[in-house]
Amino acid sequence: MWYKLDIIKLGFQLLPPILRSKVLVALLKAMLRGIRDLYNRFYSYRSHVLNRLNITAGVQYIEKILNDAFFLSEHQIYIVSADQRVQTVLHFKSEGLTPVYVSGNPPLYVRAYDDVPKQPSFIVYVPSFLCTSIDAAEDKYGGQNLTTILNLLNHYKPAGRAFRIEIYEYE
Repeated sequence: MWYKLDIIKLGFQLLPPILRSKVLVALLKAMLRGIRDLYNRFYSYRSHVLNRLNITAGVQYIEKILNDAFFLSEHQIYIVSADQRVQTVLHFKSEGLTPVYVSGNPPLYVRAYDDVPKQPSFIVYVPSFLCTSIDAAEDKYGGQNLTTILNLLNHYKPAGRAFRIEIYEYE
């Protein structure tokens, strides 16, 4: 269990009572100030890491971290599940299975990993006052907010999931 520790008070209590003069206490405070600052920085870093670890891959938590990153109080950034279409069935030619034609499309031949079409699992709707374009060169803000959103999404999204960002006009 972690407790908030006061380094100055601890140093004062560890000092024998006979040595607790004003001069020695002031000297002790000056010597312990660096340790106290280091401990306070460590404690704030620890609380920041605990906050990051509390965010899971759940939709409400991803929405929360995105809205908190830009100090949005009315949940202007929100996530919607993408339409889940029929999954493409892949099999080897040696299996001898007949190809399945879905809605008249020709069969898909995969030669490499990149040949598989990637459908987004969820869509992130971002208001236009944060970024005006998906392309950083065309963005009004130089892509700074878009980069922050992409970094947060890549960090917190579930593994193997893809996403798409849509920009909407916020009124």
